[in-house]
Amino acid sequence: MRLIDDYIDEYIDKNMETLMEEWQLATKRDVTDFTKRVKALEREISPLTEFEAYASERLATLEDRLKKIKEGL
Repeated sequence: MRLIDDYIDEYIDKNMETLMEEWQLATKRDVTDFTKRVKALEREISPLTEFEAYASERLATLEDRLKKIKEGL
């Protein structure tokens, strides 16, 4: 039985990277990096929402000005 265990251990050691890709497995580092990236993105939501509101308001103002210019011509 030990011979089979040794063979399996050796096979897994040699092919771990391929096995992880094929089975779509994640390492602890992958998961940690993922949670850090998610938290960083969550911190960006509020500033982006504020910018979106500002940009929308500014665009409406510019559209009104353009409409007035076209009416004046």
